[in-house]
Amino acid sequence: MSESALNNIIKRLEVATNRLEELAKSSNFGGQSSSSSTAADTSDNTPAIQAFDDIINGSAQKFVELSNSIGNPVKEQSDYFLQALKAQRQLIVTASKSKKPDNETFKELINPIEVAMKQVCTIREQNRPSKLYNHLSTLSESILALGWVMVEPAPTSYLEENINAAQYYINRVKKEFKEKEKIHVEWTDSYTEILNELKAYVKKFHTTGLAWNPKGGDATNAKASAAPAPAPAAAAAPAAAKADASKLFAELNRGEGVTAGLRKVDPSERKQKPVSNVVKASATTTKAAEVSSKPSRQVLEGNKWSIENFVGNKSIVIENTEIRHLVYIYNCVDSTIQIKGKVNAITIDNCKKTGIVIDSVVSAVDIVNAKSVQLQIREKAPTVSIDKTDGCLLYLSKECGEVVEIFSSKSSEMNVMYEKADDWTEIPIPEQFKTKLVNGELVTKPVEHAG
Repeated sequence: MSESALNNIIKRLEVATNRLEELAKSSNFGGQSSSSSTAADTSDNTPAIQAFDDIINGSAQKFVELSNSIGNPVKEQSDYFLQALKAQRQLIVTASKSKKPDNETFKELINPIEVAMKQVCTIREQNRPSKLYNHLSTLSESILALGWVMVEPAPTSYLEENINAAQYYINRVKKEFKEKEKIHVEWTDSYTEILNELKAYVKKFHTTGLAWNPKGGDATNAKASAAPAPAPAAAAAPAAAKADASKLFAELNRGEGVTAGLRKVDPSERKQKPVSNVVKASATTTKAAEVSSKPSRQVLEGNKWSIENFVGNKSIVIENTEIRHLVYIYNCVDSTIQIKGKVNAITIDNCKKTGIVIDSVVSAVDIVNAKSVQLQIREKAPTVSIDKTDGCLLYLSKECGEVVEIFSSKSSEMNVMYEKADDWTEIPIPEQFKTKLVNGELVTKPVEHAG
């Protein structure tokens, strides 16, 4: 595996791990049980468990079969998705028999789910050149939906947010294959069915959070006795594929998390000391990296808006803006930010997996040190600058597309979606260039690849 590929994997999985750990911290474990669980039935045959088994043996089984027909790496990723569902089923069984545990015990209980979720993300990062990358992104972008078990008091809303994250890639798969191989369209419909069934299930049985049993026993003992989900007639995932993948990712999943052995670094240090240089087979296991302890901020100071340190917030809105205002967005992860009105300039710094929607900018939008960000410009922006960024998707209105200038440096995976004739056209921003010495001057042109 190349250094850049490993670096991408570590960065992406750190986001997923941090998000899950943040959710676990924010939940009130050790207190009263969520929803309306009682001690009336402590068997594995409760309505809630039966309903979850229906999802696993119904829509999920169909999805895995379609994935198997499509083949690797989609098949391998779907195996881990099913593994995550089965691990979640075991947690639900444990909760039905147990009092709500303390935070440390709960972390142990959710670890099998986390491990499978990380594998789903890793397979996507390892297969970026794949023609099935949109399929892999569909699961990877929405896998955090399974983190609903850590959310109180509104897990359904959390589920819906993460389900929506998959819609962009679902649409891309449908657009690409609707006139070709129908199985790919069936695959997206099948996955959508799972997500919708899961949302309905959580709304019915775990309305305010994972339902624990206030008259139950110790969660650790209940976990040991929890039986696996009853298997359907045909086995879904070969054990050999899982075993091989487990070996491949053993180093990434050692200890308490994928980020074991890493230290927090300043963005300015990353060029000299990338994360991949720190991860070695002999590295000492330490605590997994935590989400920044700095508090989130959304404040107007003078003429400058500061939006900082948000994690998993999909509803940040800046209103009452003025043409003299500057907007600085820093260290936001898995969030959506909307800026209404016309402002002077916007800077997006050190953000990951974050979407920004703006109306209009007088001077420029600067994106720096970012990872997997999306920017939508509804009206106008004369300049967009992208620096030291890995993954940037720009949505330009027709009006903006006619005037904007895009400057990029030390960046990769940049694409422009341009509104044209009531449809969207995707154009990649060149990353490779050819330079020649012509009459004593350097002439640089982007490299064009035929086919």
